[in-house]
Amino acid sequence: MAEERDMRAARQAEERKASVRNARRIVLKLGTKVLLSHYLSGGKDGKILRLIDDIADYMKKGYEFAIITSGAVGFGMNLLGIPLRPTDLKKKQALASIGQGLLMQKWNALFASRGLNTGQILVTYDIIENRKRFLHTRDCLLALFRYGAVPIINENDSVSVDELKFGDNDTLSALVSSLIDADLLILFTDTDGLFTKNPHSSADARRIAFLEKIDESIFSLIEDKQNGLSLGGMTSKLQAARRSAQGGAAVIICNGFTPDLKGILEGEDIGTYIRPDRRFQSKRKRWIFFNSRIRGKIFVDAGAETALVQKEKSLLPGGVVRTEGLFQEGAIVGVYNAANRMIGKGITYYSSADIEKIRGKRTASINKAEVRRYYDEIIHRDNMIILNEEERNHGA
Repeated sequence: MAEERDMRAARQAEERKASVRNARRIVLKLGTKVLLSHYLSGGKDGKILRLIDDIADYMKKGYEFAIITSGAVGFGMNLLGIPLRPTDLKKKQALASIGQGLLMQKWNALFASRGLNTGQILVTYDIIENRKRFLHTRDCLLALFRYGAVPIINENDSVSVDELKFGDNDTLSALVSSLIDADLLILFTDTDGLFTKNPHSSADARRIAFLEKIDESIFSLIEDKQNGLSLGGMTSKLQAARRSAQGGAAVIICNGFTPDLKGILEGEDIGTYIRPDRRFQSKRKRWIFFNSRIRGKIFVDAGAETALVQKEKSLLPGGVVRTEGLFQEGAIVGVYNAANRMIGKGITYYSSADIEKIRGKRTASINKAEVRRYYDEIIHRDNMIILNEEERNHGA
């Protein structure tokens, strides 16, 4: 048994090493606590400068890096001497406005000291809800890479309201990984990775070096604590890691207080590595997967469910039972079975009003004059993803 376990660990170590050594486009996420610890030290410990040096060295070899950075609100709090993060939205927006300039000033100075330029990108959730904005943001990021600059990406907290927020920058990091087709996402946090128990309270806690996937058994290991600065804990990290891995990027969760980028990219056993899932090779399907806010629901019968899930067919009018919610053509909608479980989601060719006119009808019997635009399919297979069993149970 021990020999089999050792062989498996050796195979996983080789897989990890090959994966990270082949990674060329990399997203780094540094949280508020991590970033402020380096900022307040004045860079005297040299750790943040070593990270910048590693980035600069690997960029000379053709690597591309994007940085997701929390901290605008935290920097504003630090400047004004405010110990606890306010709950009032207007105050948080004001602190973000004060802190954002300080945050970018710090990044600009760090990279300028190594002869590198940065480009600031502030985003809100609507970049993922609107396909055109999504692609424009992607184009901007890729252009920054071509200029040899490092994109510094943050949520636009000074104008964000609840319906436009990602929730935390862990979620944003997963989106950016998908947006730019990253090979690797590194989540720098305040622990050395994921452990079998809470390492702060259990002496026998063991670091998990390799995860094939993140499921509910992994989430059950987490004991999250809230603090006055940051929003995301380890649960947030795991949720982001799962979505990023599902989007096709490998993920490493590791210590950001002592960041060892070179060691990570050389395949050393640092932090927790999560294997990428290669299901969504299509960029359009990846966008659909990451867009979690559906605009409405389409309910289908058992025959249509079988055709979609088992036979990889498009959704036709004949299999539709009813719709729920008002939506227009081009919206991302959820596809639900008779048990009210989402089995997939996709881009609809029809509005909810038009679907109600043609639902349950065979394609040949539909009067084309009934609807404003006519397609054989309500959702084409190329514009749809089917959820696996775990995603159906817990939402995609």
